[in-house]
Amino acid sequence: MRWDELFADLSGRAAQAEREDLEAEVADRALRDAAEVGWTQRVLATRGEVALQLLDGGWLVGRCLDAGDDWVLLRAATPGAGAPPRQVLVPAAAVALARGVERFSLPTAGAGGRPRPLLLAVRALLGPEPVLVRTRAQDVRGCIARVGRDHLDVSGGPPAAAGASPGGARGAVTTVPFGALLSVEELPG
Repeated sequence: MRWDELFADLSGRAAQAEREDLEAEVADRALRDAAEVGWTQRVLATRGEVALQLLDGGWLVGRCLDAGDDWVLLRAATPGAGAPPRQVLVPAAAVALARGVERFSLPTAGAGGRPRPLLLAVRALLGPEPVLVRTRAQDVRGCIARVGRDHLDVSGGPPAAAGASPGGARGAVTTVPFGALLSVEELPG
């Protein structure tokens, strides 16, 4: 009888040690997996609204429509009664903090698993549709006429703040480096 108790005790200890090892491995994998997740992936997984505070202190609230590793696209509510929602492209580098972001994540890669950088997201806005380009210095209204590796050109209108800069004549082209970009917002035609 003593041998049966001894073997049962040893078997129980071995099973307990195995469970503890498995739990430690699962916890370690969870930490490693969490370390691989970008915050834009979490915004993309959020079903409700998120609030993003930009570097200028302003807030954008809306639902995430799409995201890349370095940008998010929100359907943001427009202030004012009856105004339709608008789409706002926000570079990840322009966000100071985010609220309401889901704990879980979705991959932000496009077709074929390739990343979709900010450059491609801005390039999708290229054309005659009017936009409001918000920068750290001022806002510029017009159309995106050109998208370079690290900048975009806005043409067709003066800066949003009248008299804010020299060379603000209608038809002038304003070049905005991506590093200064806070958001690009679609405007009603």
